[in-house]
Amino acid sequence: CPDPLHPALLGKHCKKGGKMVPTPKTGPQPVEVSTKESLSSKKAYQLKRKSKKGGMMQWVNLISIEIGLVYFLYQRMESQQIPFPDWWGLWLGIRGVLYGHVVVFTYHFIRKSYLHGTGSNIQQSEPNFSWSQELIGHATRAEAFFMLVPYLSITWLFKLMPESYYDLEAPVSVLNVFLQFAVYDLITYIIHRVQHQVETVYRTHKDHHAYINPHLFNAYSGSVQDTTLLILIPLYLTVLVLHLVGVDIHQKDYAWFGCTYANYFMLIHSEYSNPWDGIFEAIGIGTARDHNVHHSQLKFNFGHFFMWWDQIFGTYLSHTKIPSYRTYKAA
Repeated sequence: CPDPLHPALLGKHCKKGGKMVPTPKTGPQPVEVSTKESLSSKKAYQLKRKSKKGGMMQWVNLISIEIGLVYFLYQRMESQQIPFPDWWGLWLGIRGVLYGHVVVFTYHFIRKSYLHGTGSNIQQSEPNFSWSQELIGHATRAEAFFMLVPYLSITWLFKLMPESYYDLEAPVSVLNVFLQFAVYDLITYIIHRVQHQVETVYRTHKDHHAYINPHLFNAYSGSVQDTTLLILIPLYLTVLVLHLVGVDIHQKDYAWFGCTYANYFMLIHSEYSNPWDGIFEAIGIGTARDHNVHHSQLKFNFGHFFMWWDQIFGTYLSHTKIPSYRTYKAA
């Protein structure tokens, strides 16, 4: 049993020590600890199973690949005399994400410190963390500097996007922003569901599910493979699919999609429900309550921004159907 707690194996038998043994009927449970232990620990979770990060070597390999790719693409641009695009369009998109982060962090700080109230706690016990530690950790996250920023820079500067993306004058289209979200979320729904149902692929996603009761800063905590499968590949496939069906996405459409995506992705990992969640849930937009169901139950709510695909394919579970979420326990 490489991982008997994997949802695909729950309630079944697997081979262990030469004998067929039953696997647990329920998923991983948080470890019970005393209040004294909870107060003395900074960690907010513990699972019976853990996977190991790839270590420094994986980043060395990744950066080497990126340098090689940049060299190849630069030579292609030079040999074909393709002019480099205006870098300003790239900066406008990244700047929008940073401004959005300031808004989200400020909102979450005020909500957590003053306005949340007992009724908005999604989890039974509110997680306590160091704001300075979490902000520094988020600002220095390797996945951002060595994966997301290089992806955005390489695809933009080496003209790997359709020509319409480089139009900085066209006004933003709400329809185009929505189409990007709809296509992206369908692609991530498929990949995310495969990750949970295929043991070999699930290993790429296991790190993220160490957070059985996530809070805002856990959103981008994962592995290199998970970031590639659930963020980078869906992002570029969304570009290709919309171009293939004849939808012209412009720079402002792309920037607004990226800014909203990057910041709402953090909000759905929040430990609090938001004032607008009831309206969003009524029209099928994913909320923190929906995504907390996924982190606690594992086999439901694979969509991030919409619950439509879960509702269509029978994997949606409302937070109202669960008696209580798991309590945030310290390790």
